[in-house]
Amino acid sequence: MKKTMKKSLALLLSVLMALSCVLFASAEGETPTLQFNDGKLKIVVFADCQDDVFADGRMIAMMNQALDDEQPDLVVFTGDNVVQGMKPLNEAAIDQILEPVVSRGIPFAVTFGNHDGEYFSKESMLAYYQSFPGCLSYDADPALTGVGNCNIPVYSSDGSEIVYNLWAIDSNMYDEVNGGYDYVHQDQQDWYVKTSEALEAQVGHKVPSLVFQHIVVPEVYECLREAEEGEENTREYQGKTYALELNDSAEGYLGEFPCPPTVNGGQFDTFLSRGDVVGIVTGHDHVNSFIGSYQGIDFIQMPGITFSSYGDDVIRGYGVIELDESDLSTYNAYSVQYPDTDFGTDAANVLSGFFKSMMYMFERIVDSIKDLLSALAAA
Repeated sequence: MKKTMKKSLALLLSVLMALSCVLFASAEGETPTLQFNDGKLKIVVFADCQDDVFADGRMIAMMNQALDDEQPDLVVFTGDNVVQGMKPLNEAAIDQILEPVVSRGIPFAVTFGNHDGEYFSKESMLAYYQSFPGCLSYDADPALTGVGNCNIPVYSSDGSEIVYNLWAIDSNMYDEVNGGYDYVHQDQQDWYVKTSEALEAQVGHKVPSLVFQHIVVPEVYECLREAEEGEENTREYQGKTYALELNDSAEGYLGEFPCPPTVNGGQFDTFLSRGDVVGIVTGHDHVNSFIGSYQGIDFIQMPGITFSSYGDDVIRGYGVIELDESDLSTYNAYSVQYPDTDFGTDAANVLSGFFKSMMYMFERIVDSIKDLLSALAAA
């Protein structure tokens, strides 16, 4: 009886494996080396996809058009990538936001936001991202606070030397002690300093860099105008009152008050002490898209691309950062908004997205059943 049971399980398992072969499959491959291409490097930023297993087809269509139009060398997802409470559906949601990138063979990196780890460990999600070809993210030191803290060196066009560096830092989730959002902790800052110093020693000079993380740093409020007494639509933050308006140090769109941590963990001052960070690229605040500067470090706020969480079509979109090897002390950045794109009708994209969601969901459920049957057959 037991032998017959195992034969039946094995047969069912083989059928499920055959079914799964016709669907999109991820595969591990060699980690690519990131380098300038004829002196240029273009990065597309997808912030706050914040989708579940039924990814909105409009978002996926906009991603596809962004990659076709921009032809980037790298894509960075800056956190709150997917929110889904069942493991196979969580993986199916990741499948859908990665498919436009992986199908084009574009390297990518991810940071985690305050929502990513609400249902599953970020360690398991990082491992799943890493199972796709082109993933540059890794956990530089698993002992650190957060998951996926790493640096990605960028080599010169001829590949002979490191000329730039990209930091992916986990800004964590919620501050259980002080309330509000969490921050980049001291051990993460110490790791940054140590790694930055090692890069300087290796190259012979400080390596200019960009930081990618989800939650904005407290100093972002230095880009807002201080409010006058009696003014409406203001916010109190760290002893000052601010208006919902950018000051002269920033340019762009401010649709909501920034939402940094309740406490200042000192991350910005740590960056200042090293002097190699050109800008901090963040998401988190879906309806903000601006660039501001404070003490020589830029705040590069990217708009949310989500159609599932809160947003505004006026600003909903993606970000682009362009680097020029001839002058790495600066960059060019811009965002492209949903109204400025033309990728077909909303209804057609939503319907297409639904059927693709069903396909990915089926594939991951099949995988889960296969795992269960394998365990039963081995018992």
